[in-house]
Amino acid sequence: MDAPDLGPRWGAVEADAESTAAAYRERGWTAVAGHPGQVNPVADAARIDVLLPGSEFDAALEAVDEAAVDGVDVYAGAAGGVAYRLVVATDDAAEVALCVPTYLGDDDLASLRAAAEASGSLTVRLRPLDDRDRVEIAIDDPAAFFDAPAE
Repeated sequence: MDAPDLGPRWGAVEADAESTAAAYRERGWTAVAGHPGQVNPVADAARIDVLLPGSEFDAALEAVDEAAVDGVDVYAGAAGGVAYRLVVATDDAAEVALCVPTYLGDDDLASLRAAAEASGSLTVRLRPLDDRDRVEIAIDDPAAFFDAPAE
């Protein structure tokens, strides 16, 4: 599967993840900003696999070890046939935030949406290259991920 041409907007989405995580850190939270190597839709599982560098994955895994993600916000944009999403998963009680930028081509977005609507949720799975473990973020209202501004 070929990744879409991410264009200049991708750098801005990654910068948004960094600044969002920094804002949480300023409030005393543990916050991790991801820098995905690849983002792959798995439509038949209503899932997005996000490949993170080993150290970032380890930080995300450690951050959620004693946390229970109970909130997910999605910030959306689109440009040049690519849907960009910044997924911010939080646990208010544990003061933990994961800020994960994603991208999908418009064709992948449509098939993933159909699967997520059928299952009633969308999962964002963070994983390292060696696939030794994973962190899963459940988006119980898939519309929050898919309903985004038009280009």
